[in-house]
Amino acid sequence: MAASKTVSDGTDRRHQLMERLADAIAENGIEGVSIRDLAARAGVSIGTVQYYFSTKTDLLIAAWYHVRDQAIARFHQSGIDELPPGELLLGFTELLVTPTPEHRLSRMWLALVARAAHDPRIAELHREQWQDTEDTLARVLTNANPARTDESRDAATELLGLLDGLSIAVVTEPDRVSPERARRLARAWVRRWLGEDAPATR
Repeated sequence: MAASKTVSDGTDRRHQLMERLADAIAENGIEGVSIRDLAARAGVSIGTVQYYFSTKTDLLIAAWYHVRDQAIARFHQSGIDELPPGELLLGFTELLVTPTPEHRLSRMWLALVARAAHDPRIAELHREQWQDTEDTLARVLTNANPARTDESRDAATELLGLLDGLSIAVVTEPDRVSPERARRLARAWVRRWLGEDAPATR
């Protein structure tokens, strides 16, 4: 029982540190993050942070997995996996668009993607995650319109690129691309894939 409590306490502390890291990155970007700053934000000692993350690279890798796990949790909590194929595609697409310019995890993701340009370990994680998401999207596209199965791989790459670009725009230039506009553009792409000309109902 005591061992179980220790594991639970450790998991909670790690999650707390990731949440405070999300705050720090959303406010100041990755370059403004330090183990000392994170310790202060979490109200713990520097030694406690270093117990979980011995280097800044370890911290950023943990941050990457935190963003991924939060995105997966958001997908399952949405209930869209119970929807018919076309609605599932629409719901999945909208989940991949940044919901607000201030969204902490989206800002964290964007900072980590930028870091991937010159950090090989983060770049590898990005490639793996992008490929997994593309594979999932290709399956969802195929199920939504089986007649276009042969196009689904390229379509997944195109759609994911569009969603990434829209998400970046929502965070960095919301006056030009608001969350509502981003979702509208994403829905329009989905309707074209489904062969629908009617206005979106969501």
